[in-house]
Formats: sequence, structure tokens, C-alpha cells
Amino acid sequence: MSRLLIPVALLLSAGPGLAAQPVAGPDFAAAGLHQPACADAPVPDRPLALADLIDIALCRAPATSAAWAGVRAAAAREAQARAAYGPSLSAAVGPDVSASRRWGAGFPAATDSSASATAQLSLQWLLFDFGGRQAALAGAEAARAAAMASFAGTAQDVVEETALAYNAYVSAMASARAADANAGFAQTSLAAATARERAGVAIKSDRLQADAAYARALLEQRQAQGTLETQRGRLLTALSLPPDGRITVAEPPAPSSAAARASARTLLEEAARLRPDLRLQAATLESARAAVAQARAARRPSVSVGAGPSVSVGTQGQDSAVATAGVTMSIPLFNSGGRTAALREAEAERDRAEANLALAGQQAALEVWSRYQDLETASANLETTRRLLASAEEAAALAQGRYKAGLAGITELLDAQSSLTGARQQKVLADLQLRASELQLARSVGAVGDALE
Repeated sequence: MSRLLIPVALLLSAGPGLAAQPVAGPDFAAAGLHQPACADAPVPDRPLALADLIDIALCRAPATSAAWAGVRAAAAREAQARAAYGPSLSAAVGPDVSASRRWGAGFPAATDSSASATAQLSLQWLLFDFGGRQAALAGAEAARAAAMASFAGTAQDVVEETALAYNAYVSAMASARAADANAGFAQTSLAAATARERAGVAIKSDRLQADAAYARALLEQRQAQGTLETQRGRLLTALSLPPDGRITVAEPPAPSSAAARASARTLLEEAARLRPDLRLQAATLESARAAVAQARAARRPSVSVGAGPSVSVGTQGQDSAVATAGVTMSIPLFNSGGRTAALREAEAERDRAEANLALAGQQAALEVWSRYQDLETASANLETTRRLLASAEEAAALAQGRYKAGLAGITELLDAQSSLTGARQQKVLADLQLRASELQLARSVGAVGDALE
């Protein structure tokens, strides 16, 4: 038996790389993102930039862990498909005990008993199957590519949500500061109206209107603080942290409306190459094509070789050793049309995958085009709101000075104050919209990491 085991072991050890390489930790670089150094360390107690927050979110998000587990599972299935190219070796060992008793017909009663032990080794190796294993391997490789594309999409979704939550939190901080400034301006106007009333140069209604405007500013200030806490909770949740935690965030530089970017045509071409959902649809199509090839191969013969020794040792005084080897051709003849139906199903799934890929391409192109136009609009709006805010600040300061000097009435002052409040809010919204538009355009192209650099 040892003489047979030696060549079998050599065959197994000399297989042409049948097993896939072990899968390491999440490969965020393959998703077009920065590869973070994930660790169990607590969140740093310092102002965190957006890049820091992205690293924390990617490392802690359950969605990325689940998606990467899918990649590992697909890699294991690919390894199984590769293993079909090599031999399989199995062993069977078992004792056998039997006892019998005979009597009657005038013969004396007799009892027989025996015991034996059998050891059997079996080698099976499929040599040729008209491309069945190759199709199965191609399908497994496509499934792994699909799992990787799904992981990339999930990782980019985490990045996008974290960046959007960060932008919303930064915008909420700007809104809170604007509300504080509005409240301060309204308080100054109320003080001026009160002083003019005491001096007898203004009527009581001026002070009451200024007081009402100040009360509205305080209400908006409290609402801005509430919004800030809500957005803080959203950001912490995006980082897979408790929403009632505390975090220090570094503010980004002011957005630039003149940022250089590629043409719409270039972005459309990039999207066709980079978008994870399009890569997923393409991998699904390849898997469907492999299923068609596999269904066709199932209708054709296969050739395999088998060999194995068998040794039996018993109590009857006679032992045996048997060695067998043979080649088997299996020919599928008839199964009531089942294989034909399976082929038709695979062809239909292939046609559906082709149509889904074309549809996904159309939707992706429209999304990129729409996001590009949104960014153009947001860029123009930012310049307009900056100009509006500068004018409103100058007009409000002038109106407040004129009111204190007795050259303007309370209506002019409150109108200027209201215009200033609106201009500040529009500036905050324009900043947020530009950042969001840049991020969403990059996400629609499939290069969300580029928007963070």
C-alpha cells in the first residue's frame, strides 16, 4: 500500500496551484479609497479632519465587514472550483464482526463467528469534461469579481454617508455661528431702540418691534443649536459610535467655486470604467455566460480515472490485498429534457444580464450628467451668495448707524437686519450644496476618494 501512497502524495503536492491565495483584510485600495490602518484604539482626542473620520468609519462600519466577508466567501468558492482540476483521495477503514448459528434437520447445532478489518484507499481524478470545470471556474471568478465590486460599492457608500454627515455637521456649525451673529446684531438694535425711547426721540413701538426681532433671533439661535446636536448624532452614527458621544471636528477650508474639474465627457468615460455597480453588472454577465458554458458541458461526456488498494485481514486465516485502476467515460444520454431546459434557463439569464448591464450604463450616464450640472449650478450660486452677503452686511451696518443717528426709522433697520439674516443662511446653504455636489459627482463617477483629496 505504501508504494501506491507515494505517487498519490506526489500528485497531490504537484497540483498546478489549485487553491486560491488566502484573502487578507479589507482591501479598500481596490475600492478606489485610501487604505486605513485599522486598529482597536479609541477615537483620537483631537480635531479630526474628514480623512480621519473616513478612516474611522471604514474600519468600524458593519457594512464593510459584511461585504468583505462576502469577498472571502467568493474566494473560497473560487478555490473549490480550482480544486476540481486536481485529484481527490479518500480512505475507508472499518472492522466487521459476524456470528451465525445453524440447527435442525437432524444436524447438530453449530455456531460460527468471524472478525475482519478492511482498509481501502480510493483515488479519483476527472481528466476531461468538455469545459465543464473551466466554465465553473470562470463563473466562480466572475462571482468573486462581483463580490469585490459589491464591497467597493459598500465602502464608497460608507465614505459618502460619512462625508455628507460631516458636511451637514460643518454646515450646522456655520448656521449656529450665523444665528449667534444674528442674535448679537438684533440685541444691538434692541439696545439702540431702547436708548432712543428713553431719550424721547423714538416711540415705544420701535422698541417693541426691535424686541420681537430679537426674540425671533433667539428662537432661531436655539433651533440652530438643536440642529447642530442632531447633525452631531448623525455623524457619530456614520462612524459607528453612540449618537450621544462627543467628538471634535476640524473645519474644512472654505469651498472654492473655481475648482478645476474634468469635462463631462471625461467623467462619463471614467464612470463606465470605475463605477462599482457597473463592474457588478459586468461580473454578473460574465457569470451568466459561464453558466451557459457549464450547462452545455453537462450535455457532453466526461472522462475520469480511478485507482485504489484494498487490504482485508480476518480471523479465518486468509487475508487479501487488492489493487484496482481504471478509466471511466460517463455519457449523459437522456433525462427527460432536464439538461436542455437548464441550458435554456442559463441562456435566458445571460440575455437578462446583458440587458441589465445596458440599462445600468444608461442610468449611470444620466446620473453623472445630472450631478455635473448640479455642481455647475452650486458653483455659480456660491459666488452669488458671497456677493449678496457682502452687500447685506454693509447695508445692515449702515442702517444700524443711521438709526442710532436718528437718520432712519425702525422699519429700515429691521428690513436690513432681516436681509442680513437671510443672506447668512443662503451663504451657509450654498457652501453645503457645493461640497455635497462635489462629493455626489465623484460618487456618481465611482471615484469618491478623489473628492476627499
